[in-house]
Amino acid sequence: MAAAPAIFDRPSFTIADRLKIQAQRIREKDYIVVGRLTAIHWEAQRNISGYSQSRPRYGHPDQPKMLADAVAKRLMTAQQADAAKPFSEKQAVLWSSTTLDWLDGKRGPIIARTRDQKDWLLPQGLTALPDIPDPRWVPDHSSSNCPNGGCSQCITPRIPQLLTECPVVGSRVEHKITARDGHVFGILHPILELSIVAFGPDGHSHFMRVRGGIDQIDQIKPALLIDDDMRGFFVGGIFS
Repeated sequence: MAAAPAIFDRPSFTIADRLKIQAQRIREKDYIVVGRLTAIHWEAQRNISGYSQSRPRYGHPDQPKMLADAVAKRLMTAQQADAAKPFSEKQAVLWSSTTLDWLDGKRGPIIARTRDQKDWLLPQGLTALPDIPDPRWVPDHSSSNCPNGGCSQCITPRIPQLLTECPVVGSRVEHKITARDGHVFGILHPILELSIVAFGPDGHSHFMRVRGGIDQIDQIKPALLIDDDMRGFFVGGIFS
């Protein structure tokens, strides 16, 4: 008599299971340090009213003509020239609202990879975010030509990077998830890109970008969970 066909069902694997495994890997130091995270960029639903009317903020009046001449001389395509235009105020504000930026490779959090290559880890959590240039601000003149060697009209003012209720860009963290034990995590999702200053075996640092993508098994994109202690956990999706 023929045996009944086996039925294979995908095991139930929850976010809580993933966090538990990652926490254990961190406790046991079962990971390889890759470098320091310098920026996280994610996709989010934002109000884009006025976006199409927002004009590039050129720092010099000759820049538009230089780009037009480059296209006319076929030194670059029209698409390349469009990409070379500076951000408008609307673009700069929207970008800042979906980005965490540590500005350099010295103050960003340590990022590591588990030895089984299945998870990216933040063993020491997220470090404090530095103040960033105000994305709304436009200088009256360049600092290199300032008669005072730098003044309030050419030095960009700074604003704090707040996770919630930022008066300039709004809340970067707009959603949250609560664990069964009542522990609350803020969510950044879906993660599009991680910028990393990697520690090379030659003793030099190397810049690398890791892009977030859809896991073809469960069709989930990667997310970053952050709690009140600034612990961070990457869950779901894939990074490549």
